[in-house]
Amino acid sequence: MEIQIERGTDIISPKVLRDDFRQTPSDVVVAAGEPAVMECIPPRGHPEPTISWKRNNVKVNDKDERITIRGGKLMISNTRKSDAGMYVCVGTNMVGEKDSDPAELVVFERPMFVRRPVNQVVLADDTVDFQCEVQGDPTPTIRWRKEEGELPRGRFEIRADNSLRLTQVKAEDEGSYTCLSENSVGKAEASGTLQVHAWPSQLARTTPYCQQKPLGFGFEALRSHRAYNRFTLKSVRK
Repeated sequence: MEIQIERGTDIISPKVLRDDFRQTPSDVVVAAGEPAVMECIPPRGHPEPTISWKRNNVKVNDKDERITIRGGKLMISNTRKSDAGMYVCVGTNMVGEKDSDPAELVVFERPMFVRRPVNQVVLADDTVDFQCEVQGDPTPTIRWRKEEGELPRGRFEIRADNSLRLTQVKAEDEGSYTCLSENSVGKAEASGTLQVHAWPSQLARTTPYCQQKPLGFGFEALRSHRAYNRFTLKSVRK
């Protein structure tokens, strides 16, 4: 404590900055894009202490248009992952400065697709892979569903990369397949459709070895699909 005597008035003005914060900031958890607010009331003092904030021991830049410091409150609009860290409220007057206990701002991220399933057109008995790659924090869980019924029993596999593989596809496998992703702050889903074309009867039981693309049998719908480009008949039964 400092005591200042103003001569001529005999007024004693002690300069004080106490140790205990009247309100210390608390931990805050938000999803990216949401606002975050931390509150602090500094120690009692004379003159009344002003408030500033530090993040990870670096002064918070309130020139960032997303950041407002007002009346002991630190407000961050549209939070980003980079805003996460340990925050300290600093009370300052002529005596010195005092730091509050730290509080943590945790910024989670909702699931976001990196790769989505796409629509596919294949031939019967082909193998199909629907891709699904998602990022988020905490790490999202992923599951698959078929909109028009159950996943084909005994003929589907959810692989290590979370893609869905269907083998020996049949006409009844046609429909929409949806990848569902979820974590503690949000959900996301994306779908791809499957169309299964039967083999044309004119080609289903022919004998020649053939590596040419089939013509005139209504395969136009398959031109954009990989199955068309690799179409090969070898030693097909009569």
